Amino acid sequence: MTYARAMAEMMMRDQSLAGHVLGGTRVADLPEEVSVRDVVRTRIRDEVAAYNTDPGPVFRGLVQPADAVRHRDGFRMREPRPLVAQLLIAAAEEAAGLGLLRLRLDDRPVALDELIAPADHDELIAVLDRSVVASDS
Repeated sequence: MTYARAMAEMMMRDQSLAGHVLGGTRVADLPEEVSVRDVVRTRIRDEVAAYNTDPGPVFRGLVQPADAVRHRDGFRMREPRPLVAQLLIAAAEEAAGLGLLRLRLDDRPVALDELIAPADHDELIAVLDRSVVASDS
């Protein structure tokens, strides 16, 4: 008899350098051990998939689509349209490499390639120097 492995989840919160909460979401269906990069990628894929099921005037996510404007509820789209997750993922990874997006876990910085056990942590915090904007999403 085989058993399905339990999947983990964790909260990912976005905040400004000043500590203001900008958003966040629960990232589910994570393996017991995963890289921080894969947590970020999973989150963005999930946000884009949810938006693409019914594109509307506001996208709620970590990365700002190219033609959107920051709004109190997310990013206001000029024209609702399907988004491409890979372009938003590339923008987030580039921002992390440039230090514009810093990731913190248990009050310490973490790198994208660091392996973590999501069940052992309360939340992953994305500290944004400024909005991360996808070049052509």
